[in-house]
Amino acid sequence: MKSASETNNITGLIQLPSLGWRFSEPHPELQEMFHSVAREAPRNIDWSFTEKRNSLLVPSRLIAEGGPDGDWIDLRGEISQSDQAFCLAASEDIELIIDVIAAQPELPTAARISVFQIAKSSADELVCVVQAFTGEPAAGMVFRAVGVPGVEVRLTALSWYPPRPETKRHGPLAKVTLVGEGAGLIDRKELLVSFPGAD
Repeated sequence: MKSASETNNITGLIQLPSLGWRFSEPHPELQEMFHSVAREAPRNIDWSFTEKRNSLLVPSRLIAEGGPDGDWIDLRGEISQSDQAFCLAASEDIELIIDVIAAQPELPTAARISVFQIAKSSADELVCVVQAFTGEPAAGMVFRAVGVPGVEVRLTALSWYPPRPETKRHGPLAKVTLVGEGAGLIDRKELLVSFPGAD
C-alpha cells in the first residue's frame, strides 16, 4: 500500500493525497465496497475508485484533468503547488476515507479457484480441473470470472482429487462442472471468485 506523505519535505506544502495498493491476487468482490467508500465517505471533494496496475482511491479531479490512464504524478505536483485549499480539503477527506475502510465489517472469505485443465467446454457448461486458493468451494456456489466480464456460473458438481506431492505446489485440485451462460468463454488460468450470498 502506498500513500503520499501529507506535506512535501522541501516546500512544506500540503500534498494532494491518494491511496494505492495491490492485492496479491484479484479481489473483485471488494470493488463495490471501494466505490461506495469513494462516493460516501468524503465531505469536501469528489473521489473515485479506479483499478489500473494498482487499485487506487484518488481525487476525481486527477481523472478529469489527467485522463483515466494518466500518470498523474506531474498533475499532482501542479495541483499541490497551485491549489493548497483543494489539497487541504482532500487531506481532510482522506482521513474520513481511511476511517470508513477500517470500520468495514470483515467479509466472508470468497472461494477462489483457477482453471487448471479443461475436459469439456460448451456455451453453457464447462467441465474442468481447478486448483483452489482460498475459501471452500462447494456445489451450488456462484462464481464470476475475473477476466471475462459478465460471465457468472454455478458450480454444480465437485470431486476432489487425493493430495499428491507433485500437485502440492498448485494447491488442492478438483474436477468441477460449471454451468451458466458464457461458461464456454472461460479458458485455462482464468480466476473464478465466489460471491457470498449469491448462491
